[in-house]
Formats: sequence, C-alpha cells, structure tokens
Amino acid sequence: MYKDTYLEILKESRNLIHKGYELLSHPMYSSIKLNETPYRSIILKKSNKLDTNSVLLIEEAIYISNKFQNNKQTPNWTYNVIDDFRVIDLDILSNTLERIQYIL
Repeated sequence: MYKDTYLEILKESRNLIHKGYELLSHPMYSSIKLNETPYRSIILKKSNKLDTNSVLLIEEAIYISNKFQNNKQTPNWTYNVIDDFRVIDLDILSNTLERIQYIL
C-alpha cells in the first residue's frame, strides 16, 4: 500500500544528511508511536557541512524505529484511520513549516 516505510524514509534521510543536508524537523515528533502511524514527515535543507546534531538525531530515530517495529508491526489500519493519521501529520508539518519560516 505504501511506497516506502518510515524506516526506509529515515535511512534515506540519513543518506542525505551525510551528503550535507540538515534536519529542520525532529524525526520522532508527536506522541504517536513510531510503529502506529503510516505518516511522519521529515523536513531537510541543503547545508554546506555535515551537521552532527542531525546525524545523531536520525541515527537515534532509526534505532528506536527498529526497536518498535521488532516489538510490534504497524497495524493494517482502515482507510478512515489512515486518513486521520494523514491529517495529523499535515497539521504538524504545517505548524513546523510556519515555525521554521521565522528561523530561516
């Protein structure tokens, strides 16, 4: 159903961070468990150096995501529940982008 899993997105984000991108959003935001939601957006920006804080955050997110998935896989949610997760992610993403505009 989904093109990429959250773990795959985290790993691709890590690859980009090692190529000079920086995290602008925390990869583990919200109180929704990592293995419960099919949606969790990550915001990155191109930087001219390796951001060690971004490396540490993304590595921790990968470790914790693996741990959660090993304990319990993401449920096969109904369309309505999936749509609710999508709306929550969009709301958090919108608020994060609004906050970031003030920083950049």
